Amino acid sequence: MMAPKRKSNPPPPYSALDLPKMLEVFEQNGFEAKQYHIDEFQRKLHKTGYPDLNDFDWHSFPQQFVDLVMSNFKTHITKVVLNQTSSNETTTKLLVELHDGHRVESVIMRHETGRTTLCVSSQVGCQMGCTFCATGTMGIIGNLSAGEILEQLVHADRVKKIRNIVFMGMGEPLNNFENVKAAVTAMVNTKQFGLAFGHVTVSTVGVTPKIRRLTAEMPFVNLALSLHAPNQEMRSAIVPAAKAYKIEGLIEALDDHMKTPLRRGKAEGGEVSNSKKKVRKAMIQYTMLEGPTATFECAHQLGKLCEKKNIIVNLIPYNTTDVKDKFQCPSMEHIEAFQKIVMGYGLYVFIRKTMGEDIAGACGQLVLQKEEEEKKELDVEDAGIGKNIGGGGEEKVAKKMGKRRKGRGKEKSGEGLE
Repeated sequence: MMAPKRKSNPPPPYSALDLPKMLEVFEQNGFEAKQYHIDEFQRKLHKTGYPDLNDFDWHSFPQQFVDLVMSNFKTHITKVVLNQTSSNETTTKLLVELHDGHRVESVIMRHETGRTTLCVSSQVGCQMGCTFCATGTMGIIGNLSAGEILEQLVHADRVKKIRNIVFMGMGEPLNNFENVKAAVTAMVNTKQFGLAFGHVTVSTVGVTPKIRRLTAEMPFVNLALSLHAPNQEMRSAIVPAAKAYKIEGLIEALDDHMKTPLRRGKAEGGEVSNSKKKVRKAMIQYTMLEGPTATFECAHQLGKLCEKKNIIVNLIPYNTTDVKDKFQCPSMEHIEAFQKIVMGYGLYVFIRKTMGEDIAGACGQLVLQKEEEEKKELDVEDAGIGKNIGGGGEEKVAKKMGKRRKGRGKEKSGEGLE
């Protein structure tokens, strides 16, 4: 039985972290809140660890501000119903229940370098329908609000302080553009979470117009493109959305995004956190499926497509999923040979080695099951859309392609975008 769709405009209470909704409520009630009070509310909420609003210190706020917030918002409209850590303690899955009973997963990854990365979901389900993606079998149930996205970060921060965010969980982030934008803006806002804007990565299966919009409106994020095939014909066969967006246009949009420097500036609602100019990196995700897209000819095509660009390539060993089309993963020897070919085009390549399988956390392997199978709750991470962090439990083996620069030393491990 199909899960019911989410309401596009649900009744209150709303998440107190959802700034666009808060401004909407103020406007609907004819209240012109001062920016100072809005900023101070969000700053104090974050500084005090997101307490219940009944315990919040309201003494410096106008009474109408207090009344509207108290009657329409709660600090948390989501809750963690399952917290599961892998045996090697590198991966923690949080099963998060939304206000309407739907569930998504967030995945915390602990890297050897000490960095901690959180994978967040942006939708319940996904409409992109990639043929090797378990999440795609759900279809699209609805978007997450900005507050629901941010509450995943609040829950995760209570487990381990988060340094990096990757939008690589359930859903196509660019199909929930406004809420993702609002959430990202809060993440990098120094009055709220204060993450460095080079530490947020948005992943997409490839919605070309929205990639360009992301470059224009969110110039402080990195971009990950889920490619999975090196030419239009092959990509269209396994990624249905590719029929609408040609590979040449995607690469051009990706290239333009990379050419835009990361600069200190203003995010909506406050300063973004960064101290120096950087050149943006971009990531291409390529799931290794045994068959046509994993041939050595494809490796050459992929190398030619990406050469002379500031692109990191992630090769993702396929994890078996319960989808209609049955796929297999090539041998590791074959993947390493594929990698070496792409290396010859002067690129960085990363091979992901699956970890966290003991908590059903392998890359894109799983999807939320029916309610009566709750004990078998599966990872909602979107395999088919290049969710290369592997449910948070993968160790990346990085190799420099081409000549190693003098003094470079050992390659970093991690999710590939610093």
